[in-house]
Amino acid sequence: MINIFNNGELDLALAKLKHDATPLFGKMSPQHVVEHLAKTVKVSTGKIPVKMFLNAEDGEALKQKLIFGETMLQPGIKSPLMGEEPPALVHSDFPTAVEELYKEIANFNQYYSQNPEAKHTHPRMGELKYPEWKVFHNKHFTHHFNQYGLL
Repeated sequence: MINIFNNGELDLALAKLKHDATPLFGKMSPQHVVEHLAKTVKVSTGKIPVKMFLNAEDGEALKQKLIFGETMLQPGIKSPLMGEEPPALVHSDFPTAVEELYKEIANFNQYYSQNPEAKHTHPRMGELKYPEWKVFHNKHFTHHFNQYGLL
């Protein structure tokens, strides 16, 4: 599993991701993946508020497995925040999307250094704290980097 908070690991993985690469699974292009990851980081800092799509009991059960257990995100999992097809791209090019991702990770670190007790809603697991978001992001990035054979 990647540790995105160790910039060296993230740098190595992103350096291997080519804008025209073909995924091993799923429909998202490399730029879609990078923009999706940046959006998810924004959710974790409250920049993009979301509602929970599961009931509290199912969300807690998922949190126990994913955050506190060894479970990883599997190919085919779908975000309740996305439709059947990837959304329209936000940025004009891949390098700009990567820049935004780095900016949002830096913002995540700064935000939680200033707000260590903050909690923000994950669409399936409910409110997560900083250490829980870190675990989720590492597993989420791992899932998408595996989509492109980067790890």
